[in-house]
Amino acid sequence: MQEVNISLFQFFNAFSSFPFIAKISPFLADFPIFFLPIFLVWAWIYLTYCVQKPEQRESLMFIFYSCVIAIIISLIIQQFVDIDRPETAIVWAWKLLLEHIPDASFPSDHASVASAFLMGLWFTGYKKIFYWFMPWLILMLLSRIIVGVHWPFDIIVGICVWSLWAYISCFWLTRIKFVKKLNSFIIHLLSYIKL
Repeated sequence: MQEVNISLFQFFNAFSSFPFIAKISPFLADFPIFFLPIFLVWAWIYLTYCVQKPEQRESLMFIFYSCVIAIIISLIIQQFVDIDRPETAIVWAWKLLLEHIPDASFPSDHASVASAFLMGLWFTGYKKIFYWFMPWLILMLLSRIIVGVHWPFDIIVGICVWSLWAYISCFWLTRIKFVKKLNSFIIHLLSYIKL
């Protein structure tokens, strides 16, 4: 299995030999992830003060929950599964374009949060926004391999596991009475904040 992982890594990392890709990949490897919380905050403000649709605010909360739980579970897995990042595990990489703290590689936190966010958008009905974010997040995840901070399987497992978790969050958590009461309390509490 590791041979396939190494072969895929070599294939994607070889793209770093192209000057344009070498310049843009470090930017794409990190920058798009910051749009996720910005979008959630903007959407919350828009739905609160412009269109006043509380049921859609609750769907944003489930997207937020899926992202937070994805990162927490990712960090827990990293405590038990210690796989070195390509930058520290191999010396024959074509180019390593992004300096990174040498911590656990598996699963990718970026892939976990990005896939939980994307699938959360899909499952809660924000399909147009899903299609807008999808190419940027795919470019981000491919760039994480190109710059040498993740193995392809780190990304693939992150996508698969956290897409499933987004499904659970958006369909299963919505049926738990405690979560519904918590959401109502948070929405009520935040209604006192005036911009």
